[in-house]
Amino acid sequence: MAGSVGINGRPDRAEAPQIRHGRTAFGLGVAFALAAALFLGVPGLDLWASSLFFDAARGGFWLRDAAAVKALRSVVWNLSILALLAALVGLCAGLLLRRPVGGVPTRVWGFILALYVLAPGVIVNLILKAYWGRARPSDVVEFGGTLDFTPAGVIARQCAANCSFTSGEGASAAALAVSALLVLHYLRPRLSVWAWRVGVALAVLLPGAGAAQRVITGRHFLSDTVFSVLIVLAVALALHRVLLMRVKRKRR
Repeated sequence: MAGSVGINGRPDRAEAPQIRHGRTAFGLGVAFALAAALFLGVPGLDLWASSLFFDAARGGFWLRDAAAVKALRSVVWNLSILALLAALVGLCAGLLLRRPVGGVPTRVWGFILALYVLAPGVIVNLILKAYWGRARPSDVVEFGGTLDFTPAGVIARQCAANCSFTSGEGASAAALAVSALLVLHYLRPRLSVWAWRVGVALAVLLPGAGAAQRVITGRHFLSDTVFSVLIVLAVALALHRVLLMRVKRKRR
């Protein structure tokens, strides 16, 4: 049965985003392999990228204390917390009321909650950052610290906890982008074309800038953020297969 018609003549009830899981999984596998080959084969790439924002004469990573950079970090961090809380409320309310909350299906709220918990939460923060032992850029000898630089993917003993590989905030920013784009997909029938376009642009650019600020402030290497994004995308693909495709099959 067709849903009602929303703005611009689009159906009022959106289906789950269509993804070819096999092809996408293959593409992500290639991306992981290329990233590993690049950062292991050319480890100096990480040092070079960080050096663009380092100046010993200006106190090291000179953008670290910039008000705009701090504000950007706070905005992305707070939006991630808001997205997580919204997903929790949306999931619980949807289960209790047995209907979509805010025009977004209950399983989508569950997808967002699971994405944050599994990717930034468990994989990045509880496993990789806790046990990989990679020193942060601001702590290595090349940038005025006392610890040794180690390439991405190489387990080290330069850090005891909350280490550099991979980026927790980078993963949260990537999860924010995925979550925002997914919610916008379901809200699109209710939005004007320009509102939707602006939303998509902000959903991509703002989290991207948030991840980038971890590099320019010397808190993470470029590879840390790249692998965080890939991890989030891999988890999102798996969750899409498990959760969102079930929504589509149920509506048939």
